[in-house]
Amino acid sequence: MNPPAHDQTSSMDHSKGKGLLTLPFIALLTTEILSNLGQTCLVFALPLHLLNISGSASLYGMVSALAVLPSILLTPLGGALADRLHKQSTMAVLDILSALTAFLYILISRKIDPVFLTVACMMLFNAYRACYSPTVQAALHCLVDRKDLTRASALVSQAISLVGMIGPILAGMVMGFFGIMQVVGVAALVCLLSAVWIKIAVRIPEPAQGPSQGPGALVSHLAEDTKAAAQFLVRHGNLKVVIGLSLAANLIFASYINVALPYMVTRTLGLSNAMQGLAEGILACGSLLGAILVSIRPSWFYLQRIPLLLSGSALVLLPIAAGLLLHLPTYALFALVAGCMALAAGIVQTVNITSMSYEQIHTPAMLIGKVIGLTNSLCMCAIPLGQAAFGPLIDHCPMTQIITGVVIVTLLTCLAARLAMRPEE
Repeated sequence: MNPPAHDQTSSMDHSKGKGLLTLPFIALLTTEILSNLGQTCLVFALPLHLLNISGSASLYGMVSALAVLPSILLTPLGGALADRLHKQSTMAVLDILSALTAFLYILISRKIDPVFLTVACMMLFNAYRACYSPTVQAALHCLVDRKDLTRASALVSQAISLVGMIGPILAGMVMGFFGIMQVVGVAALVCLLSAVWIKIAVRIPEPAQGPSQGPGALVSHLAEDTKAAAQFLVRHGNLKVVIGLSLAANLIFASYINVALPYMVTRTLGLSNAMQGLAEGILACGSLLGAILVSIRPSWFYLQRIPLLLSGSALVLLPIAAGLLLHLPTYALFALVAGCMALAAGIVQTVNITSMSYEQIHTPAMLIGKVIGLTNSLCMCAIPLGQAAFGPLIDHCPMTQIITGVVIVTLLTCLAARLAMRPEE
């Protein structure tokens, strides 16, 4: 990569050093809220609509797994592009594409098989997000000081969690009262609003990349960037351990919650889509509280504590198994499931923020987008495998046995990771 020009570097440095809550950072945070609100409503409503039609956890898990595949393939590309392309324009284009895809779903939904259409649209939305998230993380490096990166990441996570709490509740209510098309239409309008806000308010200092080059040169640079990120990760032992824990969390823990929560609420308990939206909102509330805790007490969260935190997130699932064995009343069991999963999600959120800030602090600025993109892609590889596996398991095995297996495997993984960690590098 060509070194940044002196004047632009000075401009980037001038944009920092004014505290965390600067106008550029607040504008970026607002963009993340709007974009996530639109996409959260879409990724909540579309697969839930399919589950309502089919009633199959296997199909739900398979669709969710297939939808993640573009994220696996495109996240490294998104990370490399975040370091190479204009971040403001990249985010605006991705939001416009999200809105157009949602409008297209409305236009052709009655003409195409719902399973195929849902998978295709979910793939596109995840592809857009795969390029969007590394761009936001790379932008943080341009807007805040190194010492504020942990708090900045926590604030972004709080915003995402807040949207994750509100979005499914609103989408579930709109879906229950009006239908799937109204949810998709409103989400599309929110994505368009995000794109407009980006062009009006967001200003991100950009490092110089040298003279513009053709597509062939860009592809060559992207390949070199990805190789450089991979070589950096191979040399950094503790980052490999952190990635391994994230892989396990996605394969075992997150995949289980993604498939089990909607199935338990709508099929096992027989509750409505609005109640599923409420459950998703409670889950996001737990994530929000976890992010708030990190921003208030960042010194509590460090590398060596990650395995302990992840172990705790698994253990809090055990009361759900106890509630199932005791055959609790429907709404009591709903409260237990939502509460325990929210607590687990909050703990996992502290793990995610701690891992992300560790990665940002220990990665050179010129590699940050590429390294985040590559690690996110590696972690996402586990999601479709886990979701595809948990769907049939939930259809054919008792939920209590599945929960017990999730807890045992997570604890063993965390023990191995803690033993593999080295002193701070």
